[in-house]
Amino acid sequence: MPRILITGISGFVGGYFTDFLRTNRVDFEIHGISRSKPSWDFIPHSEDLIKNIVFHQGNLMDIPYIQSVITEIQPDYIIHLAAQSSVAESWESPISTFLDNTTIFLNIIDSVRRVGNRCKVLSVGSSEQYGIVRENDLPLNESVIQNPSSPYAVARVSQENLAKIYADGYQLNICCTRSFNHCGPGQNEKFVVSSIVKQFAEIALGKKDPVIKIGDGTVIRDFLDIHDVVRAYILLLEKGKRGEIYNVCSGKGRTIRSIIETLNNLYGISAGIEEDPSQFRPIDTPKLIGSYAKLNKTVGWSPEVEFEDSLKSIFHYWCSRLLPHVK
Repeated sequence: MPRILITGISGFVGGYFTDFLRTNRVDFEIHGISRSKPSWDFIPHSEDLIKNIVFHQGNLMDIPYIQSVITEIQPDYIIHLAAQSSVAESWESPISTFLDNTTIFLNIIDSVRRVGNRCKVLSVGSSEQYGIVRENDLPLNESVIQNPSSPYAVARVSQENLAKIYADGYQLNICCTRSFNHCGPGQNEKFVVSSIVKQFAEIALGKKDPVIKIGDGTVIRDFLDIHDVVRAYILLLEKGKRGEIYNVCSGKGRTIRSIIETLNNLYGISAGIEEDPSQFRPIDTPKLIGSYAKLNKTVGWSPEVEFEDSLKSIFHYWCSRLLPHVK
């Protein structure tokens, strides 16, 4: 039975990835590390799911602990999801962001090296690594030079560079993603799609005036449903090539303002838009749209969930939380 270790298992992506494994890879023995136990209110029958994993509660800054867990488990796969994943938060807390997204990853892969484990490691990165790009480089492929424009993005570039060094220098079997914006029910409202849809649900339920507050509504991002994201991750763990980097994206760009327009059209509501300067970032990337051609060629992946369907599922999630009797 193959064993997989999921760092940051208690988070948003960790919950969906674990659920995907239990549904589609039933032969896997699932282990997870996080500071706190999972409480996935966005996963149906999450209590049963949690009972079927081996949870290791600990701090990923604790190197002896990490080494002991890897020695005990002897995983065949590790997916590294533990991170501070908010660009906005990285401007507020750049030091902790850099430590979380570099030191913790280094602790994991160096522990793998030191205990002599030969597992496959998936290092999850971000589209923000590309930073400010030229219009004629869009859609972005993995050969485009990175130009990170936030503390978060710099940390993710460093993580990827460490992965390359350990893959080339120590022959660890590591491959990397540059994952574009993803969304789905249960995502923290500090992320833009979840924030917008929560506000929209409040308007629809009569709990808020019909105005949605956002940051810069003109920026363009490539959004992908979380179910497509986790499907890409398991395929890369199984088929991704050592030392390679893969975009995980939809290949489509949309402005932040257009998300609100789509919701208005879906539900027949005329919500206004208010741009809040306090939400603007010191430096922001105007446009990020990726190409998933390399991922498709390597593992046969392509996105399946339409963005409008993602919005509907997130809207239902927020309505059920704001008014629990809503079904």
